[in-house]
Amino acid sequence: MYRPTLLLPVYLCLLAGHAYCAEPILKAQVHMAGSIVDAACAIQVGNENQTVFLQPTAINGLVSGEVPIQQPLNIYITRCIGSSAEIARSPHAFKITFEGDGQTQFNVQGAAKGIAIQIKDGQGKLISPGMPVEDRTLSADNMALNYSIALVGTGQSLEAGDFHATIKLNIQHF
Repeated sequence: MYRPTLLLPVYLCLLAGHAYCAEPILKAQVHMAGSIVDAACAIQVGNENQTVFLQPTAINGLVSGEVPIQQPLNIYITRCIGSSAEIARSPHAFKITFEGDGQTQFNVQGAAKGIAIQIKDGQGKLISPGMPVEDRTLSADNMALNYSIALVGTGQSLEAGDFHATIKLNIQHF
């Protein structure tokens, strides 16, 4: 007779133990803490509208294959870190990709035909749309990425007119 009476409280304790263990799981909370090690950078290109204006180019220069007028395209990296002392301690590495329409040059839209935009890095290496530019490291005394931009012929028949192009700049900062 002692057995059933003794086993009943043991079973109740086991069931109560499971119910007790399950309750904190249903009310569990996760607390996370952290800090931002480095703030995101801002860029400045051209004017306040992030627009670069190209100089007018003569059609005969594009037809004859003359060396196009290279116009500087400077991309200034700003507001990466709060203090200049922190900038001096750690160089910043960037991966850069210019994205746009075209295979080797950036296509334009508008009335003008047979032209494209060409971008070169500081060493004169041609940059194609979607091609990642090798990692660049900037220091506190030089927070600018320097490129050149030019209007070039595509080999198709040329037509004079206004044009525009949208080139997306993708910068990964680490």
